[in-house]
Amino acid sequence: MEIFYRKYFGLKPLYRYSSLNQPGLRTLILTGKGLALELLERPENAANSHSFHISLQSGDVFKDYMKLKKLGLDIKEPRITGDGFLEAAAADPEGNIIEISRRKKPAPVYPVKAVIFDLDGTLIDSEGNYYEADRRLMKSYGIALTPAMKHKYVGTGNLEMLRDLKKKHNIDDPIESMLTKKNNLYIEIASAGTKVYPEMIKFIEMLKRSGFPIAIASGSSPGVLEKIVSLTGLGKYFNIIVSAESVMRGKPFPDVFLEASRRLGADPLTCLVVEDAAAGVEAAGRAFMPCIAIPFQTDLPLPDSFLAADLLFKKGINSFRAGAAYKWVMKRHGV
Repeated sequence: MEIFYRKYFGLKPLYRYSSLNQPGLRTLILTGKGLALELLERPENAANSHSFHISLQSGDVFKDYMKLKKLGLDIKEPRITGDGFLEAAAADPEGNIIEISRRKKPAPVYPVKAVIFDLDGTLIDSEGNYYEADRRLMKSYGIALTPAMKHKYVGTGNLEMLRDLKKKHNIDDPIESMLTKKNNLYIEIASAGTKVYPEMIKFIEMLKRSGFPIAIASGSSPGVLEKIVSLTGLGKYFNIIVSAESVMRGKPFPDVFLEASRRLGADPLTCLVVEDAAAGVEAAGRAFMPCIAIPFQTDLPLPDSFLAADLLFKKGINSFRAGAAYKWVMKRHGV
């Protein structure tokens, strides 16, 4: 929904809010074109999870409340909402909620307190190595994997990709065997040479000096992550590394980022994600985490998911500057 309103109506996020009193209730306020739009997500089991509501700005909420009450409208008494509005609500004849409201407290601000990095394509130039591993694996099953076929899987987890390929091509080999073979091929290829992006190392070192806890959340298998992090020297920076295979669902679902935030001991709203793939940017959005996006594939137009990035280096790693990213983080951090 956020991407829809950003793409077609040019709206921008003002803030995200997650209710402390009602777990699962999340709000995104979008603004622009002289209006404010609230997208509200309720828990799936909520009785009014599909209700539509309109909020009208009031100059004096108590005065308007008394006026409407005298006219016979069944309206609830004004209250302060969790995100700082004084609000009174009633239902229209079709049961839609009508709110009269006015901001009484500043909009909620969530400073960046931790940073979660994707690995492949973000910290290291590994997509070519992964393609070669996938190509060799599929060749062993008599299937010619082309770059175009691989393109749709960039940013998703190994397990999800192999499950899809197994189903599409009726491969008899068990998924566990396919995964082991691919990981072995990848480690063999990656050991011959894996490039770490220098500008990313600069960014990491800036964050570490400022005391930000950092983690890696990747679609790669745990054994591969351990090997590559050791091989590239990234291990000295990260003590929290999470594989998508340790959670229920891989990207574009938010599970791996939420698990990383849990291990970091940080509220998801305060965790910044750094990603290169559309699926990863979408996963960050679903996790309600701010996101810096550095597209690995820079062909225009970029996938719509990149519209949800809070900071976008649209020309990819060649346009990424550690100083600019760090300055943006510190501004979000309140410094």
